[in-house]
Amino acid sequence: MQYMTSEERLIKLDKMTNTRDLGGYETQEGRYTKAHHFIRASSPANATKEDLKKLYDYGVRVTIDLRSEFEKQVQPSPFKHYEGIENHEVNLMDSEVVKVVPEEVREYRDLGGVYIFMLEAHKAAIKKVFDIFLNHPYEAVLFHCSAGKDRTGVIAALLLDLAGCHEHDIVKDYSESYAYNLDMIDKLEEIMDEENQKYLASSPRYMLILLDYLREHYGSAYGYLLDIGFSEEEAQDIKEAFLI
Repeated sequence: MQYMTSEERLIKLDKMTNTRDLGGYETQEGRYTKAHHFIRASSPANATKEDLKKLYDYGVRVTIDLRSEFEKQVQPSPFKHYEGIENHEVNLMDSEVVKVVPEEVREYRDLGGVYIFMLEAHKAAIKKVFDIFLNHPYEAVLFHCSAGKDRTGVIAALLLDLAGCHEHDIVKDYSESYAYNLDMIDKLEEIMDEENQKYLASSPRYMLILLDYLREHYGSAYGYLLDIGFSEEEAQDIKEAFLI
C-alpha cells in the first residue's frame, strides 16, 4: 500500500502519544514516501516496556534524541541502552538549560520565527541529523525531542520537502501534533503564563512561515542540504531512500 491515512501513520503507544510514521505521503512527482523508514516522535522517557517493544517490532533500529543536555538528564531516554538499537544524541538547542519556554524563543513573536532561527543557528546540528539519515538508508530511524512538535517538526518538514511532498501535506503533518499532545498541553497551560501559552500551539501558519523562508533563501530542503555541506549525490541519496 502506497498511500496512508493519518490514522495509519499514527503508531499507537501508551506513553508516546505523538509518534507517527512519515510514510504514505504522495509527492509532486507521483511517488510516495516510504513507511517504516522515518518516524517522528515525542520523548520516550516515560515509555512502557510494551511501547519500546512495539517500536522495535515496528523496525526501529536507530534513534536520534534532539533534546538538550538538561532534558536528557531530567528524563533519560530508555533507547540509550536498549539492545539492538543505535542511539544518537544531537542537541538542537543552544542552551543546556531548557525551561518550559527557552530564552532564545522569547525574542520571537511566534514559533515561525523560532523555526527560522533553528534553520540558521543550528546548521551543524541539522547536518549531523541528516548525516545519520544518509548513513542508514535501510533502517527505520526514529527522531524525537520532548513533545515531538518543534525540533522534531522542523526535521520532519525538511524530510518531507526533500522528498517533494505537497506543501499542504507538510503543514498538515506538522499541525497534527496539537491534537496528539492535547493532554500534555492542558497540563502545561496550568503552569505557564498566558503570554507563553502560544508556544504550545501547532498553527499551520507557523509551518507556512518556515516553508516560505526556506523557499526564499534556499529554494527547497534540497538546496538547504547543499548549503549545509552535503553534495548533490548525498542529498539525492537521502531523498531516494525515503521514496518508493
